[in-house]
Amino acid sequence: MKIDIFNHVMPVPYLDMMKQHLKDQGILKRMSNLRMLWDIEARVRMLEEKFPDVRQVLTLSLPSPELVGGPELAPELARIANDGMAGMVAKWPKKFPAFVASLPMNNVPAALEEMDRAITKLGARGVQICSSVNGRPLDEPEFFPVFERAAKKHDVRSGCTRRGRRPARTTSGSRNRNTRSGRCSAGRSRRVWPCRAWCFRGYSKSSPESASSPTTAAP
Repeated sequence: MKIDIFNHVMPVPYLDMMKQHLKDQGILKRMSNLRMLWDIEARVRMLEEKFPDVRQVLTLSLPSPELVGGPELAPELARIANDGMAGMVAKWPKKFPAFVASLPMNNVPAALEEMDRAITKLGARGVQICSSVNGRPLDEPEFFPVFERAAKKHDVRSGCTRRGRRPARTTSGSRNRNTRSGRCSAGRSRRVWPCRAWCFRGYSKSSPESASSPTTAAP
């Protein structure tokens, strides 16, 4: 059995909210065209036919809740995403043994509430956080409670994926990247989609098809 612990999905209700509220039509078009992100029945058929030994731990694809809506809307978006992924796990437990929850990081009190709800009530194995919050670095004091709650209350470990987009070259051929702000520049700064950090707990021995040791990410 092979376990993919960082596989992205897009619950249809979340995609519908993106269509209503997201300003970046480019990322909306790309995500809408990736059928396997949101047509989960088609994904399950594909897994059964081509990859019967693969199990997927689900995470929300970009854009994250705080990239779609402001502090008032993002908590609702996170709930929609997490309820959707929990439903996939409940419906297809042999294909999707677990999911990792998303948080509204532009509203820290709501992020703490959603972390508690997703882990204790929905069964999430941890939380996924972008490597910046709308350009703000994660080491700002405002965000410390999120990591404290994850580590001290829920006992989940943290990690980060590398950025997917390479920084642009300047005319001289050199690269310039500001990793704290989530931006890169070539003469002038341009927005890039952040990569994801995650706080994750491996399977327990009582979980269906559990691993004998905590699940870790591939390098």
